[in-house]
Amino acid sequence: MSAKYPPFVNAYGSLTKLLEKIKTASVPTKVTRDYLSMVLGLKSSSYHPMIPFLKRLGFLDQSGVPTQRYKDFRSDSKSGFIMAKAMKEAYSDLYDGNEYAQKLQKQELIDLVATRTGASKNDTSLTAVVGTFIELKKHATFELEDIPEDIGEDKENETEETIPSKKISSGDNVKFGISYTINLNLPATTEIKVFDAIFKSLKKNIIDNE
Repeated sequence: MSAKYPPFVNAYGSLTKLLEKIKTASVPTKVTRDYLSMVLGLKSSSYHPMIPFLKRLGFLDQSGVPTQRYKDFRSDSKSGFIMAKAMKEAYSDLYDGNEYAQKLQKQELIDLVATRTGASKNDTSLTAVVGTFIELKKHATFELEDIPEDIGEDKENETEETIPSKKISSGDNVKFGISYTINLNLPATTEIKVFDAIFKSLKKNIIDNE
């Protein structure tokens, strides 16, 4: 019985060139052999198997149409996260065997793939699987895999006001410091009078209130 391998291409050394082309070229209606050759300039037939490979990564649907993952990968701020997510899914069997598969050295990866697939360690397909995984890893950022895609984006109309501590005297002259943190959701308006009224009320009812 033949082994069932994770996604791989024999020309894995050319994957980086393909991925760089994807990031710089516009998104096509469909990725075909003609598109690879005529638009991306990838004329070698060794790139042809990369179309079904991109499907297994979730970059293309079964018709060859670019998915949202394909589009998001083109963004420098998202590409590392997107590739890490794609690898976690496409190589889920390897991650079932070792949740930190991306941290393994080449020989350790060979052992892992051989164990998970039952393939011989001198199987050329096994070497291609490992080579493909290592090449993809160059484009992945696993440290950010759990960070939401909108990380770093400003949240509109939100601000945080920290009120200085007030000292409250007890009967024994013991002073306590109390800090308030107030989150304000400001209305979407350019009227300065509205903001003046909000902060005036805040000062009157909270800051100056004994």
